[in-house]
Amino acid sequence: MRSALEACGRWEAEGKAVAGATLVAVAGSAPRRAGARLLVSSAGDTWGSVSNGCVEGDVTAHAAEVLRTGRPRLAAYGIADEQAFAVGLSCGGEIEVFIECWDGLAARLGGGPGEDFVGALATVVAGPGEGSHGLFDRERGLVAGDLPASLAAAVGKDVAALVDAEASRVQGYGESRVFLETLAPLPRLLLFGAGHSAEALAPLAAAAGFRVTVCDPRPGLARPERYPAAAEVRHGWPDEVVPGLDLDRRTYAAVLAHDPRIEGPLLPLLPASPARYIGVLGSRRTHAARLERLAAAGWPPEQLARLRGPIGLDIGAATPEEVAVAIVAEMVAARRGRLETGSGPGA
Repeated sequence: MRSALEACGRWEAEGKAVAGATLVAVAGSAPRRAGARLLVSSAGDTWGSVSNGCVEGDVTAHAAEVLRTGRPRLAAYGIADEQAFAVGLSCGGEIEVFIECWDGLAARLGGGPGEDFVGALATVVAGPGEGSHGLFDRERGLVAGDLPASLAAAVGKDVAALVDAEASRVQGYGESRVFLETLAPLPRLLLFGAGHSAEALAPLAAAAGFRVTVCDPRPGLARPERYPAAAEVRHGWPDEVVPGLDLDRRTYAAVLAHDPRIEGPLLPLLPASPARYIGVLGSRRTHAARLERLAAAGWPPEQLARLRGPIGLDIGAATPEEVAVAIVAEMVAARRGRLETGSGPGA
């Protein structure tokens, strides 16, 4: 959302009107997720995509009409429709795209969400209040927008659960249909233990949409040039580094050190945190011994169950690169709510 508003602002500064098309509903197979956007300027400039080219031509025509009339519209495409085949949606899914004028939208949203904003944008796509917006902070509620008060009160009750699930969807509120879009920074991967496994994992995790931080007490390994895909590299022991990392529900931790000098002080700091995922490198026998040792030290069963070990999905991974694929797959499963509770049999 933030990058789309920036593109809109550049065109507005050039004197161009802007229409924004947002993918608000997806059923079945479709090339993009809800929240994907295409911007169209009055000069014919385009930015982004709602379907990787399948329906962009038709959406662009709708955008031109929206700019001419000033009235928003909701366009639907599905494989059963002759029009859908004609415009190119041949993947078998159904989508809805909401197209509206974006002129002045950033100002109506109080300048738009900042880089660290965690919350949701509500857009009325049909019914009373169509075309109005509300920007909701997860903790503070409605912070900007022109959403009708009755809708704002109802939507505000759903924001926290939506944000925690990283979901975006259309919901009905009386006669209005509202697209609720989660807005949040990229989830963080805290990668503990520099080395070959970390060097393979960092770029793959970054490509999958994680903001990577590499942590290690060994200065010879914790070097930024070895991790160009990482957002940052922190040098220090766990008790020095972890307190400053502010672990939350959007945090994923991969413990790759395989060294008791690092694992020992690190592991007690992780399961008690709100982190979404905690994976630990090691064989099945190593992990079983780890759990036995931690249980003897007084760890409760619910905290032991949070350690995913051996780390990664069981795909028969052998090389560091294959292990990285297994780990990223397991983190994505955790992110999308498809991961079973407890330790896994991974790489």
